[in-house]
Amino acid sequence: MRAMSSSLHLQFAGLLTLLPLAILAVTARLQRNGLFWLFLAAAIAGSFGVFGQSLQGGWQAGFSANLWASCAISLVAFAALNLVNGEAFRLAALLLPYLIIFALLALLFASFEEPAPTIASEVWFRTHVLLAVASYGILTLGAIAGLAVLVQERALKRRRTGWAELALPPLLVAEDLQIKLLLWAALFMAAALASGFATTFMETGALPQLTHKVLLSLLAFAVLVALLVIHRATGLRGRRAARWVLAGYLLLTLGYPGVKFVKDVLLG
Repeated sequence: MRAMSSSLHLQFAGLLTLLPLAILAVTARLQRNGLFWLFLAAAIAGSFGVFGQSLQGGWQAGFSANLWASCAISLVAFAALNLVNGEAFRLAALLLPYLIIFALLALLFASFEEPAPTIASEVWFRTHVLLAVASYGILTLGAIAGLAVLVQERALKRRRTGWAELALPPLLVAEDLQIKLLLWAALFMAAALASGFATTFMETGALPQLTHKVLLSLLAFAVLVALLVIHRATGLRGRRAARWVLAGYLLLTLGYPGVKFVKDVLLG
């Protein structure tokens, strides 16, 4: 009981570290300055603090642990993106509220824990987990960029660009970000799928069964690759491309935290 209480306190503290950056971003007062990097570093530290605790007894494969892992990796990917793009910080207006929802869900279902799995090759398994979480984190940013495209296009059509213009990256920047993030997500996802197949083969001597998680992950990967091919061939952009990105993200979300939610919470 004491360990559970300690975990809840740490998760609550992690949630609080997300709030300053979220408030500044949503109110369109966020700037890419020292305060931005300070609040972002605090959010990363808070998320990784919770994520790190879940690794103390081996990888915890439960719903709550996976949500915090997604938060932590998404924030690291967001920080890396801001090092190479001066307008990417504006994605925080959509990203941080979304991650706060993740943190709230993790807190709500913190009592549903799954023990660390027994594995044949710890190195392969850790590699697979890292690649899978990284691909989901990067695709989360791609989906946020796609959502920014939809919001900006809708605001332009209605000629009401107030909040969208102040808080979100310009439309062309958001379009460019979603395609670049999609490419990186597809590369990491390909590596994650390959390492997952390798891990299963080393454990059982056979390829993985076509479970809901595997099927949804493969479908998500197919959607992302199809969009990249179509974009390369036709220059598909804007709202239609954003819908493809969001569709791929939805499939991967159903296959990653979605399956965990069904197994740990609904059936656990």
